[in-house]
Amino acid sequence: MSRKAIGHHFFIIDKKFILHFDSEVYRKFYSIIDFDSFEIIKSNGSTFHYFKDKNHVYLDSYMNTFTILLDADPTNFKILDFENGKATSNSNAYLYDEKLTHDFSDYIELSDYYQSFGNEVYFGYNKLIPDVDIQTFEALHPKEVKIVAKDKNHVYFRDKIVPEADAKSFQFLEACFTDEYYQEQDHTFYAKDKNQAYYINTISKDFKVIKTKNIDKFHFKVIDNLGYAYDDTYQYLFGKRKKI
Repeated sequence: MSRKAIGHHFFIIDKKFILHFDSEVYRKFYSIIDFDSFEIIKSNGSTFHYFKDKNHVYLDSYMNTFTILLDADPTNFKILDFENGKATSNSNAYLYDEKLTHDFSDYIELSDYYQSFGNEVYFGYNKLIPDVDIQTFEALHPKEVKIVAKDKNHVYFRDKIVPEADAKSFQFLEACFTDEYYQEQDHTFYAKDKNQAYYINTISKDFKVIKTKNIDKFHFKVIDNLGYAYDDTYQYLFGKRKKI
């Protein structure tokens, strides 16, 4: 049986199976895929691939499992930004496998992760943030933290309200943004408001309350390439406290 290589030999297909680096893939979709017209649109070779056949557009990426893009037409599908998973078809906008409510051009970019449309604010284009005051909404440290914001009423972590946080007094400890290196500097931070402190890890999605009794003296410093927060009683490393 004849075979053909697609995508610079990263994939091999015939009428019975699809191989990616000699491993069979996408078996659950074999009854849907039209093998004669199946082809790669664009791929990074390993973790991110757009495909199409005469009937559908498909996506397999590090953000989703192999899937059909809803309402995408293979005859007019266009990748807008491959690195960030932005595409369009039939006046629909797609962020990876998500079909968005609005076109990319309709959003106002507030930061890398927050966008507005009218009086609404979205996280990552597709997650509507609740109870936002658009006039006072701002992303906090958008170059470093990226996924924490607030308005006059709430503090937001990604697309959720942080119920414990006082928006008016909430602030990051500026010492976290020092030029001095400390371990996990790009995704672990400390913050505080008038009532309590917080440990924030943007990779593990932690927003942990620290109930310090010495909020005014809660501070941050780097020792031996580790970032510590302190109050009068405890030392905090990656959010875990140890008595001084």
